[in-house]
Amino acid sequence: MHQIDIVGLGPGSPGQMTLETLKLLKDPSHNYFRTKIHPVMNFIQEEGISYESFDCYYEEEGSFEAVYDKIVKKLIETAKTAEKLVYAVPGNPLFGEKTVEKLIVAAKAEGINYRIYPGVSFVDVTLNTLEEDPINGLKIMDAFDVFKNPPDPRVGVLVTQVYDQHMASELKLQLMEIYDPEKTVILLINSGIPNEEMSMEICLYELDRIDAINHLTSLYIPAENGAYQGFQGTIEMMRTLRAEGGCSWDQAQTHESLRNYLLEESYEVLDAIDNEDWENLAEELGDVLFQIVFHAEIASEAGRFNINQVIGGINEKMIRRHPHVFIDKASFNPDEVETNWDAIKRLEKGESGEAVENPGLAAEMKKLPRALPALMEAYKVQKKAAKVGFDWQEPQAALEKIDEETLELREALDENNPEKIAEELGDLLFSVVNVSRLLKLQPEMVLRKATEKFIGRFEKMEKVASQEKKSLNDYTFDQLDEVWNRAKGL
Repeated sequence: MHQIDIVGLGPGSPGQMTLETLKLLKDPSHNYFRTKIHPVMNFIQEEGISYESFDCYYEEEGSFEAVYDKIVKKLIETAKTAEKLVYAVPGNPLFGEKTVEKLIVAAKAEGINYRIYPGVSFVDVTLNTLEEDPINGLKIMDAFDVFKNPPDPRVGVLVTQVYDQHMASELKLQLMEIYDPEKTVILLINSGIPNEEMSMEICLYELDRIDAINHLTSLYIPAENGAYQGFQGTIEMMRTLRAEGGCSWDQAQTHESLRNYLLEESYEVLDAIDNEDWENLAEELGDVLFQIVFHAEIASEAGRFNINQVIGGINEKMIRRHPHVFIDKASFNPDEVETNWDAIKRLEKGESGEAVENPGLAAEMKKLPRALPALMEAYKVQKKAAKVGFDWQEPQAALEKIDEETLELREALDENNPEKIAEELGDLLFSVVNVSRLLKLQPEMVLRKATEKFIGRFEKMEKVASQEKKSLNDYTFDQLDEVWNRAKGL
């Protein structure tokens, strides 16, 4: 029976090796060590334990991933011919040991038996130094993972692999987006190595200024004591507001009563973007986020869905609609991204292959949200019609349609037919939106800027009137037109 025994050497001190591990290493089986760069190696030699290390692979290969794959390949090949072998790694085999993860997968695929013997990990000795009980809440993260998955401030975090000052600097910048730069953190160096352990309290901003940082460095970030921290804190705050003893106004709200608030907050986001007011943009985005959490909590209370389903749903949707990013990067073609997006949307809605060839654009147009501003709705309808080639080739051609619709509006005015006037005015507005779209301008934004410009000039008109010690009400229309022209020149 071929078998691989996987053992841990502990974090540093020989006394942290288990008797079971020591017995296995002294057996006649061949021993393989991932590395001999470990504080227990002097003890291993004193005990007369023979072994072969894989340190040479680190010099031969260009990446850690390649080293790990080569180690696993060697172990599997050896296991096929040997009855039994021992593979030893630092710490605990199942704590941050990539080769063990890969070895387990390979052994299962090859039908080779394996057994993992637990050992003392650097986490155990680190918690001992910190005098912390992990049952109170502890998140263990590789420094690289912090960049992908920012930690929750409400939970204590142990960050491993802070292996040099460059990594410490990158980590510090990332963490200061979440924590106060002056927050007290604990730097742990050489945990578990007798007479070499260091534990120091520093401010977060000092993290990359510690010269003693080496490949055996970890960082502990104590949990924030303040309530309602991070995104999870926002969710809990919403639950508190809606719960018994919370806010009577928040408790009374429904999806319907909040509609206008979501719309208002969205427009305030647009306003901050238009003004390039980035500090205010952060605040306004927070207000929109709070509205989303509010709606999700109302839905959760009614048993419809919860915030996790909202987040999970959008994650799954974006992966489906970006196959060129998450599934097959080789197939990326920028010109086909929008076409593929629409095709995937139709498949998601259960439409048949026949529907893909004849997608029923009128039906799609009717499905546009009725709450959209009219200019935005017209823009989206025209964009859908353009997919089948029903579109002007250039903005100049669409301008002629404006002239045509203007003439028809004049005729309706001459007829004094209110219904006809409204219809022709709508056609004129629709034609203007077409020109805006062909110029790759959002009509909603264009009109907004025109309105702002009008307000600015009107304000100048009021200043002119004030300088003449008059009110605008004191002017005739022709005089107001003259003041308007003067304001344009100011």
